[in-house]
Amino acid sequence: MVACVLLAGCVDEAMPVPAATARDRWAQAWPFLATCAGCHATRPAIDFLAPGTADGAYATIFAFQPPVIDVEAPAASLLLTMGKHSGPAFDAGGAASVLAWLQAERDERVPDMGQALRIGPFKPELGVPLTLDLGVAGATLSLTAESSTVGLYVAKLTIDAGTGLALAHPLFVSRPPSPVLDDIDRFSELDLSLDAGKQAELGPAWFVAFDPDDYVSVYFENLEAR
Repeated sequence: MVACVLLAGCVDEAMPVPAATARDRWAQAWPFLATCAGCHATRPAIDFLAPGTADGAYATIFAFQPPVIDVEAPAASLLLTMGKHSGPAFDAGGAASVLAWLQAERDERVPDMGQALRIGPFKPELGVPLTLDLGVAGATLSLTAESSTVGLYVAKLTIDAGTGLALAHPLFVSRPPSPVLDDIDRFSELDLSLDAGKQAELGPAWFVAFDPDDYVSVYFENLEAR
């Protein structure tokens, strides 16, 4: 009998402990978030925790616009960076718990982009030219989104090399609650080296799987001055 008890104990100790899911981490973070619900579950325009319950707020916080969370870059989420405002900032325990939840969401939701560099997120406005700083050599990405019956249609998509740019494989990703990749990864073979002052036309491009109301990010496999 003693041997059986000891053996059972050994088996129990050897059994792997299930990893906490993102939803588990949310449940652990909720008590800290619930202290914010007095304002952020009821006041118009800032009610990203409506209706004030853990289950209800989980859906609301992902759908809320403009976003207060960024699962691609958890530590940059407004939810964490807003600090003291009309309400108090998270204490150290609350901030750590919320960050652990967001990191778990990133691990479950965001495709592994390796060491890819990210531009965005940004929100295209129909008919309004948008120029994004690529953060390298003064280079920019310019685009103009146009009305479409399905998906996001980009009529113009241009790279300006600045003082000289090398880039490879830009991957466009839409950012609803779970990121949506460009379904055909249309620029997977693109590998450009542009001299100073040169431009490259990449568009037009029609991202059928994207919702035109969602934010977009662009990941580059390579992006560097030349």
